[in-house]
Amino acid sequence: MPLRNKAIIFGLLGGISLALFYLTVSWLAMPTVQAVWDNISQFWYLMIMLIVGFGWQVGLAVKIKDCGQGQKTVAGASGAMSAGAMLACCAHHLTDFLPLLGLSGAAIFLVQYQKPLLILGVVINLLGLAYMLKSYGKVKRINSSENDLSIR
Repeated sequence: MPLRNKAIIFGLLGGISLALFYLTVSWLAMPTVQAVWDNISQFWYLMIMLIVGFGWQVGLAVKIKDCGQGQKTVAGASGAMSAGAMLACCAHHLTDFLPLLGLSGAAIFLVQYQKPLLILGVVINLLGLAYMLKSYGKVKRINSSENDLSIR
């Protein structure tokens, strides 16, 4: 399979996986489908940015890996932040259960700061994406200079 197609497929799968992860946790944590929909409709623009940014990072990680370099750490860290930020949206529905686990303070924090956490997730996602694009540019330059030397 051509590298471009492989990167696109893995990027799409990464974004879809993050969206399904969020939907699954939301569905399990919220009492009704309407509550899930209300939550999504409130923060859809931030969630779309997280999903697309993460998918793009996964695609870039595949391209960089296939070029002989590794950037899984950045994509993984950004993905973890994206997932955490998305979970902050539905965490207030877990407040009934978190005190039983000794985590009532965490639930209060997540509820109070869910939008700032989502924005932080988007910012970290963008920083990770910028780093991955820079790394990909370096890898392309290294590979093109190696090809130039092998021709001579």
